Amino acid sequence: MPKGRILAVDDQRYFRELIEGLLSEEGYEAQTAASGEEALGILEQSAFDIVLTDLVMPGMDGCDLVHRIRERNPEQQIVVVTGVVDVKTAVDAMKLGANDYLLKPFDRATLVSSVESLLQNRRLRAEHARLLAENIEFMGEQSLFERSIGIFTCLGVEPLAQRIVESTCMEARAQGGVLWVARGAGEALELAAARGLVSLDEEPERLDLHRIPPELRDGSARSAIQAWDAAGDGRSPTTPVLLLALCRDGQPIGLLRLTDKLSGGDFDAVDATAAEKFGRFAEMALANAIRVNSLEWRSLEDPATGAYSVQYFQDTVRTELSKAQRFGRSFSLLEIDLDSLSGSLGADGLSEAVAHLGRLLRTTDIVAAVGNNRFAVMLAEADALGAAVLKQRALRALLEFEDDDSGRPYLAAVSFPADGTQLESLMRVLDERLKEERHSPVRRLGLENLSFAQMLETLLAEGEIERPETAEQITRFLLAEVARRARHRGLLFLAPGTPLLTPVREGLAALGGYGTTTEIVVIAEIDRLAQNGPPVTWVSTARVPGVPPFLIHFGDGPSYALVRDEKEAEGGSRLFHTSDRSLVEYLAFRLQTELSTSVPADEDTQNMEISMEGQQSESEERL
Repeated sequence: MPKGRILAVDDQRYFRELIEGLLSEEGYEAQTAASGEEALGILEQSAFDIVLTDLVMPGMDGCDLVHRIRERNPEQQIVVVTGVVDVKTAVDAMKLGANDYLLKPFDRATLVSSVESLLQNRRLRAEHARLLAENIEFMGEQSLFERSIGIFTCLGVEPLAQRIVESTCMEARAQGGVLWVARGAGEALELAAARGLVSLDEEPERLDLHRIPPELRDGSARSAIQAWDAAGDGRSPTTPVLLLALCRDGQPIGLLRLTDKLSGGDFDAVDATAAEKFGRFAEMALANAIRVNSLEWRSLEDPATGAYSVQYFQDTVRTELSKAQRFGRSFSLLEIDLDSLSGSLGADGLSEAVAHLGRLLRTTDIVAAVGNNRFAVMLAEADALGAAVLKQRALRALLEFEDDDSGRPYLAAVSFPADGTQLESLMRVLDERLKEERHSPVRRLGLENLSFAQMLETLLAEGEIERPETAEQITRFLLAEVARRARHRGLLFLAPGTPLLTPVREGLAALGGYGTTTEIVVIAEIDRLAQNGPPVTWVSTARVPGVPPFLIHFGDGPSYALVRDEKEAEGGSRLFHTSDRSLVEYLAFRLQTELSTSVPADEDTQNMEISMEGQQSESEERL
């Protein structure tokens, strides 16, 4: 038996015969080809362990041949032969995928050494593949066990159901899956999770037990591949689906339907076996989650404060999240940290504060205890501006319970979909914003004890000298961003003064064609800034005297504030600008409050202005 099969390619007959003779004497089966084209034809008909090719040949040269061989068979072992002057070409061939190269002239020892080295590598790879094949079943079982362990850490029925669907689709190579789950023994199954190529509108919300195929219902089979009509409306699918029953104590607690096999075609026994193996772990995890869920539902309220439990809150938010995704709606979450107040309030005071907070909410909103003296509020169908209005009202209400200066509540809000599209991402952003609230520049700079004009001067002192055109560029960019987010509600306050008059005038004119829902308040004399843009609330500069030019934008998405010194300094003008959401929100609502309570300068100005109290009421009504 030959040591190996080798194809030698060279346009010179002398080298073909020399290589063939040397290899044959060493116990190899050698075949030759006079061109690259002939070599490709031979490789189409036979397999060789090594291809030995010259680089310089008429027609298809060695580099082209290496490239063509690699396209057809990436595992083919290739040795290129070249003269000393062609070393660079040999290097190029190695880059294309050649495994080794020989320099002409070469002797028997060099040729045999190169061939033996490549064959040894080939044998080692074959042995490695064999060992992997022998252990693949054990590794597969171990990997399945490790993948399955992860689902036992999830005790919520809905999130666990989603994990089960996703994991089973991967095991059975399915692109779509729907899972119905029982909330209790003997009850109908309810739609709990879906993934991939499915339309939830076409899936039944409840699945009566008699709709489950008999062999799965009585436990005689764990899976079935058949055409199955879940809705029972006579429109049975023509393509067989893979059904997997999840049972506990002989009763179905879940039914999983998998569709659209990843590789095309119908599901087979291999897919069903893979789904059943994972299903054994899934049904244990699901049974545990159902038990935990039933215990939690027996006690929906936190006994200390009367707020809802965190599990009820999460379930409600996930339901609201599903509705918002389906119908394109918004909702917001508010987190409240009362830890610094708990000592002065005591248990009774904390309970009273939570009850007072609940009276500010609508019937569709809920407040829940989510940690030690921490509470979360879900605001159904509320955007970022509506959540901010409620946040200000809640802060004022909670401050009424503060007897001294020993502490203060911290509140933060996020909105779907601007700040996240999953509960986990929204809660993560919420925690980050609560941390920002604790270290807000509002308290670090003592802005709470200053008038609005004094606040701007304090912030301006924190700024730096910038080129005059920097503030103009930021103003133009911000107004363009408001136009780009025309459907997003927000508050935009503009006090252009003289330095920002031109970019504000041009930006408002450009904004007029977008139909923005942002509420725009311009603090300027109307004869200086003609109203040829969107609807604007005009406010006389006499209402907020002594303020430098500024702009404040708060709403969905990024928030921004800018303050520019009216005077020019050496090298430019002093400029402060920030995207700190906590600071921007505070400035926006402090200004709104100050404008609402200030006295108009004269009757003409009063007639031109839209009441800020009305604007505040409108925001609260939308909330």
